[in-house]
Amino acid sequence: MNFKKYQHIMKIGTDEVDGILNGTVYLFYKIDGTNSQVFLKEDNTLGFGSRNREISQFDDNADFVKETIKNSSEYKELLKILESHPNYIIYGEWLVPHTLKSYKADSWKKFYVFDVYDAENNKYLTYEEYFGLLKNCTSINIIPLIAKIENPTVEQIKEKLTDTGKFLCSEGLGEGIVIKNYSFVNRFGRTTWGKMLTEDFLTRKHDTREKNHKVKTGECDHAVEEKIINKYLTDEHILKEYHKLCENYGEKVMNPSHTFELLNRVFDEFISDNIEIIIKKEHLPTINFKALKSLCDAKVKDVIKTL
Repeated sequence: MNFKKYQHIMKIGTDEVDGILNGTVYLFYKIDGTNSQVFLKEDNTLGFGSRNREISQFDDNADFVKETIKNSSEYKELLKILESHPNYIIYGEWLVPHTLKSYKADSWKKFYVFDVYDAENNKYLTYEEYFGLLKNCTSINIIPLIAKIENPTVEQIKEKLTDTGKFLCSEGLGEGIVIKNYSFVNRFGRTTWGKMLTEDFLTRKHDTREKNHKVKTGECDHAVEEKIINKYLTDEHILKEYHKLCENYGEKVMNPSHTFELLNRVFDEFISDNIEIIIKKEHLPTINFKALKSLCDAKVKDVIKTL
């Protein structure tokens, strides 16, 4: 198998996941670490990846490779599973500190599986399928199912957000919920999962962003615009546009000369995808779009510089 980038998880209410609540829907805990993956290489050893690239002991991401190799029982179990299913890719979250610092002390530096992809048949295994595959592995952690619901409403999912503090958290609520429908294909022909984040997580993320950069126009702070950017402009949205440009120009990493194009594309797509949600959720706010664009640009630069 080769590295395969994991899909983006999109906010409920966006076009990418329009219709995902129709049918059998699975709700899972969303945890705040770094996206990681494991697959079988041609030499029958484990291959590793982050969200966007293949990694190794010599080009690691937050010590994921180093710690997985060090944990010999986990390594052996992952290898055994993939030797039996060489076309599978195991995706999970490598729990290292990001926005949420309130996870239990013994939760850190562990790999939590949330998906298994069957590359031969070009589909994700259902929860029942990958749970059955991994349930007897004593060293492999699986993110638990919160609920399985037929045709849930948005309000029903919101009610489940109060359960997010039950998994790994020492206090408060978790990041949010991942919403899967294994039969769902969106209007663009893609299988995409949805997400709903807790206000607790959004507040902490907002506070973190505010510490990292504070953009002002004239003498006035733009609290409304800051709230909109921090609440609705996700890292996933920014990275999606970034990688689109990389593909357009045939490059693995976008040339700095294309930064202006990236800033404009992110802002245009952000407004197009979110303006109706913002108007509804923020109760017809008065928006200074010049300040909003400046805040958007600052966040894009903040996200991209970490790549």
